Amino acid sequence: MPQVTSTGLEEPAPKTAKESVDEIREAFWIVGRSMGQVRVHERLLRAAGVRIDRAGGALLYMLLAHGESVRVTGLADLLGVDAPSVTRKIQQLEREGLVARHADPKDHRATRIGLTDKGRKTLERVLKARRAWFDRLLEGWDDRDLANFAAMLGRFATSLERDLEDARGV
Repeated sequence: MPQVTSTGLEEPAPKTAKESVDEIREAFWIVGRSMGQVRVHERLLRAAGVRIDRAGGALLYMLLAHGESVRVTGLADLLGVDAPSVTRKIQQLEREGLVARHADPKDHRATRIGLTDKGRKTLERVLKARRAWFDRLLEGWDDRDLANFAAMLGRFATSLERDLEDARGV
């Protein structure tokens, strides 16, 4: 039965753990489905004023997040795809001036892929548009709600990463 708080608002009856987990699962399904929609990606690109496909954006983001140039095989591992797919995407991004290849200083037979200034600026525009979108989604949330949400989501993300690493045998 709902409880009435000091503010006069009804507080929902406590949920069971199963009900809460089901609610979380359903919310993540909506978030995952929504975040992956092509129209969301296209809307962000329009806001950023750039043209790049999702695979290209993911590759640029991985290079930025890694902080230094990466071998093709390393990028494939980071992205969870095969090396030939990464090679084709790199060739396209090279033609667009977003990435560049250079010799690996430790193994001159290998090459490393890095962001160009144009690639970094392109990605920064997309990230700025994504941040503005998140700001709109979270508009009206107070600081405490944001901090709690960040803490809980971070805790979940840590559990998820740990589980995925365990599954890979890392």
